[in-house]
Amino acid sequence: MSRWREEGSRAVLLALSALAVVIALLLAGSGQVVGGIKALADYWVLLAVVAVIYAATSVSGRRRQLEESESQSWLVATPIPPRSLLVSQAIRVLLPLCALAVVAVMVPALIALTNEGVAAAAEKVAGAAAGGLFVGGVVGWWTGRRTKPSGVVPSRYVPQPRGKAAKASMQPDASALSGWPIAQVLAWSRPENSRYVLIAALLAVQGGSSAVAGLSVVAMYFVASYLAALLSATTTVAKSAATWLRATPITLLGFVWSVSRRALLHQLIGVVLAIACMLLLGAPVSMALQAAVLWFGLFVSISGLALVDHYRGRSPLVKIALSVATVAALVTVLQLRVGAKS
Repeated sequence: MSRWREEGSRAVLLALSALAVVIALLLAGSGQVVGGIKALADYWVLLAVVAVIYAATSVSGRRRQLEESESQSWLVATPIPPRSLLVSQAIRVLLPLCALAVVAVMVPALIALTNEGVAAAAEKVAGAAAGGLFVGGVVGWWTGRRTKPSGVVPSRYVPQPRGKAAKASMQPDASALSGWPIAQVLAWSRPENSRYVLIAALLAVQGGSSAVAGLSVVAMYFVASYLAALLSATTTVAKSAATWLRATPITLLGFVWSVSRRALLHQLIGVVLAIACMLLLGAPVSMALQAAVLWFGLFVSISGLALVDHYRGRSPLVKIALSVATVAALVTVLQLRVGAKS
C-alpha cells in the first residue's frame, strides 16, 4: 500500500478524471440510464447471479496467479510471517473487486439523487450487485486456494514445529481420500455429459415463466444431478479405496471419515441450495424440508452401508436395496397421511 501511495499519484489522478467523466455522462444521459436501472431492477436475481460468477472467477484466478508467482520467486525462502503474506495477498486480490463494488453502489446512488422516482429500483440494483460481488469474492477467495507445492524447500529461517507436533506431521495422512468422490463427479461432468442435463432443464421451463422461475428450474436440475452423481461416486470410490487400503492398518472410522467428509459437506450445501430453489418455485417450506431430510437420510444410509461393507470385503447391494425400499415406504406413508388429512 505504501508503494502504491508513493508511485500511484498519476494513477489516482487518472482514476479521479475517469470518475468525473462518468458522473458527467450519467448526468447528461440520465434518461437512458434511468431506463437501464429500471430494467436491471426487474432482473435483480439475474444481476446478482452474474455478479457472483464474475467475482468468484476473477478473485479465484487472481489468487492462483499470485500464489503461483510467489512460489516461483527467489524470495520464497525469506522469513516473511504468514499473516503478513496473507494480508498482502488479500489486498492485491480483493482491492480491484472492492473498487468495482464501490462503483456498483455509487452509480445507482447518483442516479437516485438526480431522479427520486427510481430510488427503489436503484437501491435494489445496488444491493444485488454489491451482495453478489461480496458472495462471489468470498467463494473465489476460498476456491482459489491451492496446496503447497511439494518441490518448494521450506526456509530454514522460519520456526519449524518441534516435539509432538513434529512427530505428528511425520505420520501418514488419509485426508486426500476425501477429494476422490468430488474428483470422480467432475470427471463424469464433462461438457459432453452435462449437456443432457442442460437440455432437460431447459425443456422443463414452462413458457411464460419469469426469469427467477426459469433460473430456479435450471439450478434445481443441476443441483439434483450433482447430488445424485456424488452419491454414486461415493459408493464407487469406497470400493476402490477399500481394495488398496485393506492391507494397511487404517481403522473403520478413519476410512469412513476420510472418504466421506467432503462429500457430506457438499451434500449439505447442495441440500440447502435445493431448498432455496424449491422455495423460489413456490413449494411450501414443510415440503421442501421434508424432501431435504429424506434425501440426506438416503445419502447417509447408502454411502454408510457402502463404506462399511466395502471395508469388510462384502457386497452392500442387498442392504442398499433394503434401505431404498425403506425410504420409499416412508415416503408412501407420509403421502398417504397428507392425503388423509386433506
